[in-house]
Amino acid sequence: MCMAMLKVGDLSTRLRGMHRHFYQQLKPFTRFSDFTESGNYADCPEDWYVVITDVKGSTQAIERGHYKAVNSLGVASIMAVLNAVKTESIPFVFGGDGASFCIPPEKADVVRSALLATRIMAEEQFDLDLRIGMVPVKTILDAGEQIRIAKYQVSDHYQQAMFRGGGLGYAETLIKDPADENPYLLKHEGIEPCGDFHGFECRWNEIPTPHEETIALLIQAVEENEHSRDELLVRIHAKIREIYGAAEEHHPVRAETLSLSFSLHQLAGEIAIRTAFKSVVYRVFYTTRLLFVLLAGKYLMAKGVQTNSTDWGAYKESLVVNCDYRKFDEVLRMVLAGTRQQREALCSYLNHLQQTEKVVYGIHCTTHALMTCAVFDYANEHIHFLDASDGGYAMAARELKQQLVRLSGNND
Repeated sequence: MCMAMLKVGDLSTRLRGMHRHFYQQLKPFTRFSDFTESGNYADCPEDWYVVITDVKGSTQAIERGHYKAVNSLGVASIMAVLNAVKTESIPFVFGGDGASFCIPPEKADVVRSALLATRIMAEEQFDLDLRIGMVPVKTILDAGEQIRIAKYQVSDHYQQAMFRGGGLGYAETLIKDPADENPYLLKHEGIEPCGDFHGFECRWNEIPTPHEETIALLIQAVEENEHSRDELLVRIHAKIREIYGAAEEHHPVRAETLSLSFSLHQLAGEIAIRTAFKSVVYRVFYTTRLLFVLLAGKYLMAKGVQTNSTDWGAYKESLVVNCDYRKFDEVLRMVLAGTRQQREALCSYLNHLQQTEKVVYGIHCTTHALMTCAVFDYANEHIHFLDASDGGYAMAARELKQQLVRLSGNND
């Protein structure tokens, strides 16, 4: 009997280990167009948690001109979580004014601590309220929703998570419930805030479109049948490629359009985040060091210097490859560069689908892209989160949500 109990205990330990490394062991797919293939997805372990961050009142903050701060806080929450889980590989997605993650139970406490510190930093440095919530996956499953996760191999050194099943949307609904005692919102009681934002960088000027305009695009299929939604999204993605061309044609970033910023006003977001909870003396030191690093970086890239660890002549090309400019998290999210005529053709196509109650969508049009970075090392491990400037995804989301409200009214 004791031997049987031991074997059961060993099996339980092995299963926990498998669950903990679930995402790390997930086989990636290599073509973005396969984002709807159900075989690429696996169920998130039921003992995991969904974590969501978002800036409350982000639309109003953007309208006041604070869109860079909103973007920065979304990426800062990603850096805080990734630094907290250290070498653990976890799935996450950047949404413009926040981020979504799935984490194993072993990391729940350190993630709570890191995100509470991020909330304090958001309030102290930007006067913005970062909402943080955590929902057990089991709660989502018990409600009849799913959390299914895939891994897209963007480049040799960057793998991007994708989500389907309705679970992220359901978790967001729970977290945004305005009830006074919402059990899914993280509170400060009993948790010591501790956040590390090392690796957060926001050093590039806004990136001018290589064509006429840059758009942030959100598309959500709303047909009830999942197979029908998948088929529709495949057709939509094919139509986008038909209108905008292949990835190299509509990619919003070109190496030749990248330029480092030396404006303290433009660098203020990084300085505020990286020196949060530090002294004034440290802030002065960090600012001085940052300007020196920028001068050195500009020289190294211009001269194509190759050090033992980094080929600076190829860094901009590597950056473009590692851009997070298209993703799927139950919503197809893309930042595209094109012409007004291309956008009008796309809107005409999507309007027809929206009028027949097959999709809801949002588009925000501007002339530049905004890039915020997560840099673990300059040789290989760097991710560059893309959004359209002047509000990008957040403003497109406002349009999408308005369509959802109208659709819900039509169905009543």
